[in-house]
Amino acid sequence: MSEAGTRARPIPPAGRAFYTISFASSLAIGALQMFRVRGGLLTSYGADIFGAAWLYAMFRQGRTVFQRGRTLPPGAAALGVFAGCAASEFGQRWHVIPGTFDPYDLAAFGASLGRCWLIDRRYGPIT
Repeated sequence: MSEAGTRARPIPPAGRAFYTISFASSLAIGALQMFRVRGGLLTSYGADIFGAAWLYAMFRQGRTVFQRGRTLPPGAAALGVFAGCAASEFGQRWHVIPGTFDPYDLAAFGASLGRCWLIDRRYGPIT
């Protein structure tokens, strides 16, 4: 196992697939929302679920501008992404950023990131 903050090996195919699927799903659901398609739970919480998974994959694989290829451990990635998502949601509540506060969004973030962490820990790293 590699140390946190280092890239010991290239991203495995499963990690690339996880990143690509979460990225494409998040963008597709975002497009549905932009075209005002009413898809029930899919358009209400799909972007929250897949967007959080996409961010998790980005931070785990070191694909952010701040990391420059340095990976994060699963727990740090999940907690960091959840903190950012929660800050965005509470910013909506306090009218600092546009949007509508929905506590179920926090549950969607938590469920998504918890599942990502479990997949990462149980089936092997996605980095």
